[in-house]
Amino acid sequence: MSTFFKYNSNLMMVLGTGLCVGVGGTILYFKLTSAFLREIHRLSSSIETLKAEISILNEKLEGKSKWRKKRSGYYSVISASSGDETDNYEDALGGSSEFETPTEGDSDTEDIVKVEQSADVTALYKEIDTFIDGGETEKLKAYELLQNNKTKYSTDADFHWRLAKCTYQLAQIEGGKGNVEKKKEMLYSAKDTAERALHLNQKSANSHKWYSITLGSIGDYEGTQNKIKNGYTFKEHIEKAIELNKKDPSNHHLLGRWCYGVYMLSWLERKAAATLFATPPTSTAGEALTHFLEADRLNPGVWKENLLYIGKCYVELGKYPEAVEWLEKASLLPVVSQDDKTAEIEIESILAKYGGK
Repeated sequence: MSTFFKYNSNLMMVLGTGLCVGVGGTILYFKLTSAFLREIHRLSSSIETLKAEISILNEKLEGKSKWRKKRSGYYSVISASSGDETDNYEDALGGSSEFETPTEGDSDTEDIVKVEQSADVTALYKEIDTFIDGGETEKLKAYELLQNNKTKYSTDADFHWRLAKCTYQLAQIEGGKGNVEKKKEMLYSAKDTAERALHLNQKSANSHKWYSITLGSIGDYEGTQNKIKNGYTFKEHIEKAIELNKKDPSNHHLLGRWCYGVYMLSWLERKAAATLFATPPTSTAGEALTHFLEADRLNPGVWKENLLYIGKCYVELGKYPEAVEWLEKASLLPVVSQDDKTAEIEIESILAKYGGK
């Protein structure tokens, strides 16, 4: 239809002129007649063109209908956000409501290509996860892999929370080397990346978790007010992560960290919180301990930092024998990360103070 109006705009204009002016004389009459004859001739040609276009369009629609039916089995559950089958098809076709002619190579083999791409993503993430859980060299390999694939997976939340995690870990390594500014730069980058992951998928437990972790990590560079506000946001997202995945011990550990941090707020920080919020955050060492013990129940006896915090909670509760017992368990675990190095220093310090009690 767009072709029809494009080629016949002059005719519409002439008709408009005739209606407005009327028959005002012989000269105008002949101009109108001449214009009509020319436009009628062009109209005839346009009608033939239009018929041809309609015929081609019908063929395209027929082909598209067959193409969709052929592929419906593979794409029947594409959309996770809608139960409408039309939306599922449109997501599979690129999210457009317009029909598109299958390009050369569109056939049953495209299904295989998509499966292979999915397998490629799974393999890539498996490799990245293995590197991230390794030592410093492996973490650097993971970071390189992530950077090399950043454009390709720019809309994938699973990619972005992994990049946030890896960036956060490398930031800790830089801090351990004394590169303070580099650590700060990388922590803020990790926070922005995690925020991107969360924007892409609000139902991703890992996106909520790593947004909480990276948001908490920039606390040392924020003012007291921002630090307290971010604390509320931290808790909100870690509770959402637990709601989405109750079996992840790290989520419970992080909620324990929030409770412990609130419990340990200084007088000045509590005063600042009271001026910002009608009801400032409150918690207890016992509440924090509950979350750390749940994390240990889900991943028993293997997490140095979590065992450290269990010990610290028992110290705050005045239960020194229990604190020493958990801290000694923690001291026996190997140091495999920068967080472990930091935890080891604190474990030795607390044991030196309370080990004889």
